[in-house]
Amino acid sequence: MRVSDGCLQGFAYRLFQEPCFADVTPAQLASPNALLFLDGNFPRNGGIQPWTVFNDLRIAKRISFGERYNMDFIADMFNLANVYNVAAVNPLFTSAGQATAAYDPRQFQFALKLNW
Repeated sequence: MRVSDGCLQGFAYRLFQEPCFADVTPAQLASPNALLFLDGNFPRNGGIQPWTVFNDLRIAKRISFGERYNMDFIADMFNLANVYNVAAVNPLFTSAGQATAAYDPRQFQFALKLNW
C-alpha cells in the first residue's frame, strides 16, 4: 500500500475507497461528541426493498358435452389490487432506495380449453 498526498493507491484503493469514509482528525475522535462527526447521509435500512403484494385470482367453469367432451372457461387476473410492486432498488449510496424496476401492472387472461 502506498500513500501519496494523503490518498491510497493501487490494490488498497480498490479495497478502501476514500470517498466512502469521513475525513475526521484524531482530535475530533477524542472529543465526547465523536459520533456526531461520523454521521453520514445513508438512511438506516436504505437498501431494503419495500413489501411485495401479489394477489392473483382464477375463475374457471367446466361445461360437459356428454361423457367424453367438456370445455373449460378460464379467467385469470394477475395483480388484482393493481399495487405498484418494486422489483429492485438502487444500492448505491447516492440514490439508495429508489426503485429501478417494477413488476407488471394488473393483467387479465381469458382461455377456452376443449378436453376430449
